[in-house]
Amino acid sequence: MENIRCAFDAPTYLIISEEVTALIYYSHFIAIFAALSISLLVFFHNPKLLVSRLFLVFASVLSTWIFLDVILWSTNDPGIVMFSWSMQVLLEPMLYAIAFYLFYAFLYGDIPSFWTNVFVTIILLPLIILLPTNLNVDTVYLSFCETDEGPLALYYTYFLNICFILLTIYSGLKGIKLFDSQKKKAATYFVVGLIIFMLSFTVANIISSLTDNWDISQYGLFGMPIFAALIAYSIVQFSMFRIQMAGAQFLVVTLLALVTSLLFVKSELQRPVTIITIVFTAIVGFFLMRSVKKEFTQKLELENLTERLKKANERLRELDQMKSEFVSIASHQLRSPLTSIRGYASMLLEGTYGRLSEKATQAITRISESSQYMAASVEDYLNVSRIEAGNMKYELIDFNLKDEASHVSDDKRQEAIKKALLLSFKSDMDTHGIVNADIGKTRQILHNLINNALKYTPRGTVTVFAHDDKKKKLMHVDIIDSGIGMKPDELEDIFGKFERAHNANETNVTITGRGLFVARKMARAMGGDVTAHSDGVGHGSTFRLTLPLQM
Repeated sequence: MENIRCAFDAPTYLIISEEVTALIYYSHFIAIFAALSISLLVFFHNPKLLVSRLFLVFASVLSTWIFLDVILWSTNDPGIVMFSWSMQVLLEPMLYAIAFYLFYAFLYGDIPSFWTNVFVTIILLPLIILLPTNLNVDTVYLSFCETDEGPLALYYTYFLNICFILLTIYSGLKGIKLFDSQKKKAATYFVVGLIIFMLSFTVANIISSLTDNWDISQYGLFGMPIFAALIAYSIVQFSMFRIQMAGAQFLVVTLLALVTSLLFVKSELQRPVTIITIVFTAIVGFFLMRSVKKEFTQKLELENLTERLKKANERLRELDQMKSEFVSIASHQLRSPLTSIRGYASMLLEGTYGRLSEKATQAITRISESSQYMAASVEDYLNVSRIEAGNMKYELIDFNLKDEASHVSDDKRQEAIKKALLLSFKSDMDTHGIVNADIGKTRQILHNLINNALKYTPRGTVTVFAHDDKKKKLMHVDIIDSGIGMKPDELEDIFGKFERAHNANETNVTITGRGLFVARKMARAMGGDVTAHSDGVGHGSTFRLTLPLQM
């Protein structure tokens, strides 16, 4: 039995026949191109973002709906008409629901609340259940391959569309005001474009359903290129999705596609379609030129700023070099008199020039201690100067780091006793603890770390703990104190030059922040590191010297 067909010949490969308006080339295929190209552009640049994935789903569903509409315009098979029409009725509200979720994800980076999802499911459920019934579509008229729409297709789908439009507007008004000015502008363009598309799509379809003039529905799809253009402009102007250059390229390609599509429009439609294209091109071109002008102006300002910063940076380097040279010269000049002061103070205390009274001994002792502190400060300044100038020299040899840590602990024990602190040494070794480093620099690092612990521990203990990690081939020396501790965000800052913890002045005002800077720089130059850990203010600190093991 011969298949029943509608009263016109279907075109080959969906190429539109004389019975079908040629506007479909312009309205449908441009909308598919705009939707898929901008969504793929966003998706491939940000595939892990929820909004990117939803955007691609939105464009895919819209493209499927448009393709089904192309089939409806071109086929003369009643069965295909019935199927395509029914699927369009399902896809249209689904498209609006996805559009709502898309904008919500763009605003908040997540899906709506549980109850919003329940509401969406409840209002979509009747459509899904009643889709295959005659409440959706019924008879296909063989004279022109159109159907009788039931209340589901004629009224309920448009009710759903309006619900999702209102939800999108409500989300936009509520969410946009939470952003800063830059993202607020980008979100505004996004929601305006989305609302324009949703309204034009809905209004055109409603008018077509009520008037039975489906040519009008063609114009509803013009909202998609407008939506895509607004998104592309937001990408260019406001760095939305962080793909500015790709957004500009999309605008240019879209305009080219619009102009090219005019070649397929029939003569009687050429004038209005050309006017629409010119208006759209002019608007997009204006915004694109304004954005390019802004980018060009910013580029010139950035170039001028870069040139000024370059000159300022050169001047700062010169000043820094002069400062380093001054510190180096001044420090060298101070070493000689300090050496003399320390030497004569030592001889006086040893009785070389006769016996001193108790008061004189106390005074000379103070002079000796102060000169030692000053000599250590001068040495630190010299080290800072050498490090910055790249002149620090290292003599690497193999030695036992555990033994050196023990010796430095013994040297500092009397100082700890004077402060009523308990300084102890412990070890837990699986190897001999041999490292290849500069033994003098390593001792200085340990001195700096233990000095730091003693000065920031008002009472309690300081423990020097040597241990190794045989698997990682590392040797560690931990200096653990029960002192003032630090905030977590200060653990890296304190290694900066002349940096201290915010509460350092409460315990010791004589420290300038050189020791940790010098210690870390020296350790890293020898292939190791110095790190810090603290559980918080008042909970003590742990400083760790790490050097590679020789095995």
